[in-house]
Amino acid sequence: MALTKLIQKNRKHYIIQQGLFWLISIILFTVVLIYTRGDFNFYNIDLRLAMNILITVGFLAISVYINLLWLIPVFFNKRKFLIFFVLEIANIFLFILLNYYVTFFFEGGKQPVNFRTEFIAEFILVLLFLIVSTLLKFMRDSIALQDVELRMKEVEKQKIEAELRALKAQVNPHFFFNTLNSLYALSLDKSDKAPELILKLSDLMRYVIYESKDDVVPLGKQLEFLQSYVYLERLRSNDSLDVQFEITGDQLQLKIAPLIYLAFIENAFKHGAKEKNDNPYISIVFNLEYADRVLFTIENRADPFRKKHPDGGFGLSNVKKRLELLYPGKHTLDISESVTSYRVELTIYTT
Repeated sequence: MALTKLIQKNRKHYIIQQGLFWLISIILFTVVLIYTRGDFNFYNIDLRLAMNILITVGFLAISVYINLLWLIPVFFNKRKFLIFFVLEIANIFLFILLNYYVTFFFEGGKQPVNFRTEFIAEFILVLLFLIVSTLLKFMRDSIALQDVELRMKEVEKQKIEAELRALKAQVNPHFFFNTLNSLYALSLDKSDKAPELILKLSDLMRYVIYESKDDVVPLGKQLEFLQSYVYLERLRSNDSLDVQFEITGDQLQLKIAPLIYLAFIENAFKHGAKEKNDNPYISIVFNLEYADRVLFTIENRADPFRKKHPDGGFGLSNVKKRLELLYPGKHTLDISESVTSYRVELTIYTT
């Protein structure tokens, strides 16, 4: 329904534009005719001359619409320039021929005083109309194309924003599900760590619910959140797990989309903190030495018995999609895995 209304609206505007163009053309044609012929003036315009002028403009319209509706779309736009040029010349001569016989009739069978001058004048006249109408068409098509491109970009933007909202909404339940599982396990063991875990969890929930709503968040706040999360995970991990969290550089004012790094750290604790692994470790490094990028590296001891997922699991699949949408062409993600280690290197360019 909306598309039909839009087409009808554009068609109405097109008809109005064409009507104004030919009305102005008739007026200008009449003025030029009178002022280029000394024996004419406004008072000498009779019915026969008026009909002659209208018919001449009608033939001009035929030539113009042959050009706009047939020659340009069928030949010019398809780069058949030689055929277009030949048919355009034929189109011009058709106008001159038709106009000659009509003028001959309205002049009472009199031949033009100077045929060559009349021929050149009419050739220039129709050529001028063809050039002007073609330029107007190209301008109108260009404006319409730009309008369509803007509409498409807006639709694409809305689609991306909707997809990002959906992906971000998936992060929160996934994060809380994993954390509540940890809390449940500690409560079953009646661990003394449970109260501290609950306190830390409330801080994390506050960040996820309130502070991560923005499109980008200062890196300093994100690092505080991630350090709290790492602390929370260490509370429930085996004491043999060696966790290193290193920050180099001081570009804490850089802004990055929230919860981008969480999936990688979750994944490291999930697969790198198993008791059956020898010397389990997790190494997290944020390099903030550059003003236009953030270098993130995380490495953990790999579990040789874990079942590998082709997409890296739900969390990694989610963050990969978010990176593609948020930082197209502005990030590099390298994931390497061996029998003993799993390593992720992520660089995000902020400008």
